[in-house]
Amino acid sequence: MGERSNYCWAVPCKNRLAHIRQSILRSHRIALGRTDAVTRLPVSDRFTVQCDICGKRFLYSPSDVHRYEYELPQSFTPHPLFGPSGDRRRSRRYEKGIGLVVRGESVDRESFQEKTFAVSVNAHGGLIALASKIELGQTIFLMNPLTQKEVEGRVVRVGLPHSGLAPVGVEFVQADSEFWSAEFQSHEYQPEKSGLRCDTSESVIT
Repeated sequence: MGERSNYCWAVPCKNRLAHIRQSILRSHRIALGRTDAVTRLPVSDRFTVQCDICGKRFLYSPSDVHRYEYELPQSFTPHPLFGPSGDRRRSRRYEKGIGLVVRGESVDRESFQEKTFAVSVNAHGGLIALASKIELGQTIFLMNPLTQKEVEGRVVRVGLPHSGLAPVGVEFVQADSEFWSAEFQSHEYQPEKSGLRCDTSESVIT
């Protein structure tokens, strides 16, 4: 029996000048998550990634993501869109980058409002990516930017951050299958921190 191979998903950092000393011929690769030789790409919409070396954040398309044979360290934290999601749910789950606006109070007791996206959703809540630091059990409010509808939710999971975003599990105070709108939105909504511009071109997001 041959040795088992290890794979990961990765994208090249678009800030080539920052990594030219590392390699002139090859771009720095930003690891996104573990995979194997056959698993399909888990994303279908554009998403943002912050480089682990230069710290710049860029917008990527699914076509920018490639599979590499490389073993990531055990301490590696995956990007929210590329992490495992093995928890059981009470209703059907949809996996897609769904835009929303989240507001609440951070661990520093400061109010925040953040444009972001949900990694997976169902009638009872969802898994969202959040830059603001929050705690388990606290209350936050999620607004659908297409319908302007807002729901109250409770934080039931806070994962380790990757590229400036942490996976946060939110359970609605009251189940609402209509919150995510028809077919859980086909509209693409790019994440950004409240008050900051979000550039949907190939340039860096500041």
